[in-house]
Amino acid sequence: MKSSRLAPRDWIGLSLVLVGFLLRLRQFLTGRSLWLDEAMLTNNILGRGVAGLFQQLDNNQGAPIGFLLLQKFITLTLGTSEYALRLLPFVAGLVALVAMFILAHKLANSFAGFFALAFFAVAPALVYYASEVKQYSSDIAIALLLCLLFLKYEQAEIKPKDAAFLTVAGALAVWFSHPALFVTGALGLALFVPALRAKDKTKIVALLLVAAFWLLNLGALYFLNLRQLSTHQFFLDFWRVGFLPHDASAFAWLANSLDAPFRELLGLQTNYILGLILFLLGLIGLTRRTPRFGLFLLSIFFLSLLASYLTLYPFAGRMILFLAPFLILLLAEGIEFLAGLIPRPVWLAWTVRVLLAATLLFGPVTASAEDLVAPKYHEHIRPAMEYLRDHRQNGDLIYVYYWAEHAVRYYAPKYGMCMCQFTLGADHHSQPELYRPELDALRGRERVWFLFSHVYENDTFNERDYILDYLNSVGKLQREVRMPGTSVYLYLYDLR
Repeated sequence: MKSSRLAPRDWIGLSLVLVGFLLRLRQFLTGRSLWLDEAMLTNNILGRGVAGLFQQLDNNQGAPIGFLLLQKFITLTLGTSEYALRLLPFVAGLVALVAMFILAHKLANSFAGFFALAFFAVAPALVYYASEVKQYSSDIAIALLLCLLFLKYEQAEIKPKDAAFLTVAGALAVWFSHPALFVTGALGLALFVPALRAKDKTKIVALLLVAAFWLLNLGALYFLNLRQLSTHQFFLDFWRVGFLPHDASAFAWLANSLDAPFRELLGLQTNYILGLILFLLGLIGLTRRTPRFGLFLLSIFFLSLLASYLTLYPFAGRMILFLAPFLILLLAEGIEFLAGLIPRPVWLAWTVRVLLAATLLFGPVTASAEDLVAPKYHEHIRPAMEYLRDHRQNGDLIYVYYWAEHAVRYYAPKYGMCMCQFTLGADHHSQPELYRPELDALRGRERVWFLFSHVYENDTFNERDYILDYLNSVGKLQREVRMPGTSVYLYLYDLR
């Protein structure tokens, strides 16, 4: 298509895509150090062969097999820098941005589509996870691509080549994204139910064959990967808040679980009730206007909650980031539905649209603008490692706080150090008094470095402060190194 033939709507949409691209590129190019979760997953990817990635990962990590294998290939071909490790999430973030542009263009009118695309472009969590060494950006991209796949086939005749394409696409999706299982399942349901109602025997048979292959594929995936994750006690404990209770407390849980996504995933700073009302109105409006797509979205949410009820997949935090584009679409539809209830005067309906859109976008736009100007480097451990490389002396001891260990394991070889040069601290957060004998073992040395990152805190208790208080009572602080804007701390003590 020639640029002169682009409609004004297309130019506005492409401009919003460009804004989203620039925000994601800025975040990607910061080159911030790997933080705890990234380092733990990265050490599994770098430290294992291909076969080892099919086994239970160390440090309580879990990720889709396809994502791990693709990351392994990237590190073998492009190296092990932060940029190489974050390349796949970054590309997935850009694919998601384009897919959202297409989806909003197909489903919504101009205003709702622009709002949905603008929100998706600037939402802080979506920008951030497009450059983190985790699978969440891929989850979003795959969910949106499956969504477009549904729109392609919802009313079309499914020929043998179409059935083959659906089969392969659905099968591959769940190898690269765990929550793709819910979107794929919803896709199958939303295609099958209308075919069943219409008694379209050809389509019914084709979809049953597709579903049979999907189930066989899921069985293989469960045996190789999902079985380990579904019974992993750490995941069950860590994400317990994300599992739907089996008693009367389920209603309160649902209220809280619908509140958190608006705040945590979308960055809304408005009252929860406003977001919930618009969400529900959007669901009603979208289902009335496009019943099949409404069924598709309802099926995704239902399957996600069912998995939560069965304690198979948590409905909480970044684990449901793949739902963010659907939440945004429903908010956009909710604004349009509410404005549509005001037929006269026209200016009043448009005032409602603009005010609601501005209210919802204020938080995400503000946060993303701040990150654009001054990106955050919370666990930026690289400067501390550089300082150690340049200032440590022969005979120095380096004590590493237990949560800093994983980043140190990744960065130590890059600064000419081996792990044998570090003394690794143990986790005593439940019994902090046990730190004293551990620290006493270091006494009598003139130069002992202490490196902290991702410090455990609980109410007024801070482990770093606890350890430093004891060190100050038995030794003398010689040097403190703190990089502005980071939560990484380096100290040199004389413990003679």
